Amino acid sequence: MKRLFYLFTLIMLMVGLCVSCTDSEDMDPDDPQITNDLDFPFTLSGDESRYVMEIDGVEVSNNAEILNTLNVDKSISVNLWGPQNDFNFGSFYWIPLGTGTYETGHDLGPGNGSNGNNIFMNAFVKKDGTKHYAYSSHEYGFLEDRRIPGSSCTVKIITFEGGQTTYSFMNGTYSQFIGTVEGQFAGTFKTPEGQEIKVTKGQFRIVQELPPGAVVVD
Repeated sequence: MKRLFYLFTLIMLMVGLCVSCTDSEDMDPDDPQITNDLDFPFTLSGDESRYVMEIDGVEVSNNAEILNTLNVDKSISVNLWGPQNDFNFGSFYWIPLGTGTYETGHDLGPGNGSNGNNIFMNAFVKKDGTKHYAYSSHEYGFLEDRRIPGSSCTVKIITFEGGQTTYSFMNGTYSQFIGTVEGQFAGTFKTPEGQEIKVTKGQFRIVQELPPGAVVVD
């Protein structure tokens, strides 16, 4: 009887583990549970690179772009322009390449420019000119004393087409991301002092194309 009870308990435990793995299959196993609501429709379209989000219920929208960084081999970094064309209004650093759902704090391993330290996905947005952060106020995220307790941001990449491309154009050689990336995001952002804002219904669509006449360099 005890053996039957033991076998039944073991089977139920294995079933529970399988269900848990299925429910979280789009998350990296090293990442925490999804903590932010991404249950809203994606509505952006067309060839213009844009974003839209709500900060404490107020909608903000402008241009979006993919930055050139020292870690394009393992990530993309998305920059958001703000009101009055503030080019430093918001950024998501070190989003892993490809489609998937990622949480700030995602560890991408050692990164260029980090003095041999690992780099961690993080983000910031501004409200009233003040930066509010998700996970860390440090660009690479590895300094523990710069991490922001209680902050987080979830980014879901739903379209990832293209990649870092080197091309020649007008007697110069350039490298940048060429392709289309679409994503949704939401989170709780904080200042180092603890001031909190809620970012909801965030989405971006970025389309970056080769200039006319550019030639891809192998």
